[in-house]
Parts: sequence; C-alpha cells; structure tokens
Amino acid sequence: MSKQYDVILASGSPRRAELLHALDVPFRVVVSDAEEGIHLPSASFLERLPHVCVNHHDHPTIRAWRKGEACARHNPEAVVIAADTIVVLDGMVLNKPLDEADAKSMLNRLSGRWHEVYTGLAIFAPHGEPLLLAQMSKVQMVGLNELIIDTYVASGEPMDKAGAYGIQGLAGSLVTAVTGSITNVVGLPLSLVTQALSDLGVVCGRTPTQAYVEWRHALPLNLFPHASEL
Repeated sequence: MSKQYDVILASGSPRRAELLHALDVPFRVVVSDAEEGIHLPSASFLERLPHVCVNHHDHPTIRAWRKGEACARHNPEAVVIAADTIVVLDGMVLNKPLDEADAKSMLNRLSGRWHEVYTGLAIFAPHGEPLLLAQMSKVQMVGLNELIIDTYVASGEPMDKAGAYGIQGLAGSLVTAVTGSITNVVGLPLSLVTQALSDLGVVCGRTPTQAYVEWRHALPLNLFPHASEL
C-alpha cells in the first residue's frame, strides 16, 4: 500500500479533522449513519479488542468500528479512519450530555477529580482486517463552583462533548493537568494514528510532535496546561 491510497475520516468531528489535517495527510470526510447502532461484532473480533474497563456497548473501539465499517464496505480500496472518545469517572462512562441539566451534573461530578479519557480507533485498509486500537489519558479538573459550571454550560460548548467539556476550547482553563496524550483527549491521538498509518504504508507529512505544535498554534484558544504530545 502507498500514500496514494484514498484516506477517509469516518467522522463529522471538526476537531478530528483539524488534527488529521495537522498531520499533513490528504483525506476526505465521510460521515457514517451507523455510529449509534447497538450491534456487536463477532466473537473472534471481540478477542482482538484492546482492553478498556467498560462493557462492550460502551467500548470506544467498538463504537469506532461501527462508524467505520459501513464506510469501509462502500469504499473498499480506501484507508478508513474511525474514532470514538469516552470519558470514564469511577468506572462510569460519561457520554455526551442529554441536556443542560445533564451537562451540569457531569461537570459537578468531574469537579476537582481525576478521570480517564479513552479514544478507540478502527482503521480499515484494503484486503485486511481493521486495526483495533485504544489509548488512555488522565485529566484533572479544577474545583468547579456553580457559577463556573452555569457559565460554561451557557456557552453551549459542552453539549456535543463526551463528559460535557472540550479541552481545546473554553474548558481548557478548567483543566489543571493531563497525563498522556492531549490529542487523545480531543479525540484523535496523533502518535497512535501516525504509527497505524505508517504500518499500512500511508506517509504523514508531519511527525506527531510537529503536527501537535501546528494544531495547537492554530487554536483560537490555548488555555489548557502546556504539555508535550509524546
């Protein structure tokens, strides 16, 4: 396989598109309508899953596989990248909030606490089984009072984010520390994606470190703690 192969991002997330663009990989976006499905893959597939301490219906790599599988089936000669990100606190998955009250409840629970963020990847390539990957980062929130939470929720930013916050936006000022990849928290771990694409023969124009610097420099806000991506 070569870098001339068509690369598809099976996600409508502008954040993931920005990160993949920063890697200098030509790609196009095809959004799947299967991401909210409940079907599980085969038992042999499940045996290849990376370990994440959640049930199969919440597993981010299975969710990613659902997003990418239909796209890959309709584009069999392309490399298809699908991803899904979850926030886990005390073993419980915090998905996108249902409404403002749900967002406020999540932020109250995250206040002053460490939690885990997992991004699962399913990367499909012609004539082979998909690569099934996952990465975990830990994030610590500052203590949040009612005014901070109400103001943040009123901004609208939390409503389409797992765990009701976006580290690359206004919530960057609410994060005191990150252990592991920040781009994993955003939704597309650069190092993991770069290695996977390299294994498939797709060449990235920038290294993960170069892409991280490029992406962070382009952010309209740059509020979260300084950290190296690697």
